Amino acid sequence: MVNFPKAETSQTMAVVVGQPINHSLSPLIHNTAFTIANLKWTYHAIEVPKEKAQECIEAIRDNNIRGVSVTMPLKEAVIPFLDELSEAAKELKAVNCISWDVEKLVGHNTDGDGFVNSLVAETGEGISGSSFVIVGAGGAARAVIRSLREASVAKITVINRNHDKAIVAAQLGGVNASVGATEDIPECDYVVNATSIGMAGTENEGSMPFPARYLKSSHTVVDLVYNPIETPLLSAARKVGATGITGVGMLVHQAALQYQLWTGMGAPIQEIERKITSEITQISQINE
Repeated sequence: MVNFPKAETSQTMAVVVGQPINHSLSPLIHNTAFTIANLKWTYHAIEVPKEKAQECIEAIRDNNIRGVSVTMPLKEAVIPFLDELSEAAKELKAVNCISWDVEKLVGHNTDGDGFVNSLVAETGEGISGSSFVIVGAGGAARAVIRSLREASVAKITVINRNHDKAIVAAQLGGVNASVGATEDIPECDYVVNATSIGMAGTENEGSMPFPARYLKSSHTVVDLVYNPIETPLLSAARKVGATGITGVGMLVHQAALQYQLWTGMGAPIQEIERKITSEITQISQINE
């Protein structure tokens, strides 16, 4: 049985559901936003296995949970039990956020637009007409590729060890997207690591998604891995004079879009980014 904590009478409840969930930063992100905005909302992490997807959605309806973040392994599993999907969620066949539209539960995917918003906020520049290499073809990569297509970038090159998965991912990028190889990296404006390579606590910790010799000073390098803050890829990028952007921006901006869907308000992004960066840094120091 899926059990949600009882909110106080004056409080509105929001949750993140998935498994495992104990290391999720979503409660810190959203509770920080609620506190700054003086909203009487509370946000909790709830462990829900894949086989409980239907029961989870029923409990959301029964308990009038007003905001829901969805993580693995539920991003696809919840879809049959929702009333509607946004265009992004339909195309990606994955949901990372659920909101209410009157009495309907609507599934969204804010990952890709969160990435684009974070990139524009970080660089202060538009990305229309730019060229991108995306390393990876999983859920994060596909969301990013779709939103880059919508942002009218000039070229998207997808690099992945599994060629078939790369083809599927590239199809989301439209006519300007194709499958490539590491040799294509020097020719692009932006390099995005959308794999887990370099993530702390994994077998790939300390590793690079591709050899550093392909990096150039003209690159803007974005690593979607946010723990550690300074990944091996970002360190290598800075050494050659490239611009390096951490994964914290996408993490916060995709959550900000969820917050806006639930509350109708803009999120205090800079304050949240500072808090999340501090939290991840502390976690990294503890684990050293």
